[in-house]
This record gives sequence, structure tokens and C-alpha cells, in this order.
Amino acid sequence: MEIDEFAEMVENMALQHAYPGYDIRTLKLGLPEAAVKSPVKLFVSALRHESVVVRLAAIRWFWDRPGDAKAYIKVVTDALADQDDMVRMEAIRTVTRVDRVPEALAVRVSSLLEDESSAVRKEAAKACGKFGCRAEPVLVALRRAATDENTEVRWKANKALRKLGVYV
Repeated sequence: MEIDEFAEMVENMALQHAYPGYDIRTLKLGLPEAAVKSPVKLFVSALRHESVVVRLAAIRWFWDRPGDAKAYIKVVTDALADQDDMVRMEAIRTVTRVDRVPEALAVRVSSLLEDESSAVRKEAAKACGKFGCRAEPVLVALRRAATDENTEVRWKANKALRKLGVYV
């Protein structure tokens, strides 16, 4: 399967499920087996596609395959800077599925504790607790997030600090 064919399929599936008032980005598409079994290169390309639903389908494919996510961690982590908040959130979730996240990546995820989207900040706080990284930039970001305007972000940041054993 080629990227254009994949993109058309994903866009058509999204269109079939769209209706007024529904954010199609929240739909987790059940991709056909032919797409799921495509080479990883297809999903690497899809992560760079202009369509947000195509990028989401790709990042969620990597979520289901932590081994592939680890092997292609550079492209997966590039999605942490995506313009769409849902893609950033899904990228954080995907990174948490990878074993032994390097400190630099934990610090990069902790920088998303200042994201404009509260959903992204919440996911970043949750991830920081899972990583187990006690690097100073991570702890500073978590302490700042513990005073976030959003209750859920504050709660997740405090929980992460407790998990890391540095809650004060």
C-alpha cells in the first residue's frame, strides 16, 4: 500500500463517521488488515502527512506496536511538536509504551507540561510519572504543573511527583 492510497482510505473512513458536533480526531479507526500489515515505512510517511486524521492513524498504529515505536523513536517523537494537540497527546501516549525512555526524551515530554492544551499537559504529567526520570528539568516542570489552572493537570502532576518519590 502506498501513502496516497492509505491517506485516501483513512480520509474516507473518517468521512463516513463524521457528523456535526463530533470531533473526528477522537475516532480510533479500525484499519483494514491490508493497511495494518503494511510496512512500517508507510506509517513513517503517514506521520508527516498533511491530514491530521492520517497522522493520528499512524501514531495510533505505532502505539499498538511499541517495538516499532522504539525502532522509529525519532519520527514518533517528532510528533510531540505537531501543530495538532490530539497528535501531540497521542505521541505522548505512544512514547510511554516504549521501554526505558532516555532522560532527554523524558525532559522533552516534560516541556509539554506548558502546552496550550490542557489535555496535552495532563498526558505529559501522566507520562512523567511513568518514566521514573528524576532529572531536575522534569521535576521543575512537574512542580510548576502542580499549580496548573486545570484541576486534572494539577492532580496528574502531583501524582507523578508522588510516584517519583519527590512529592513535598
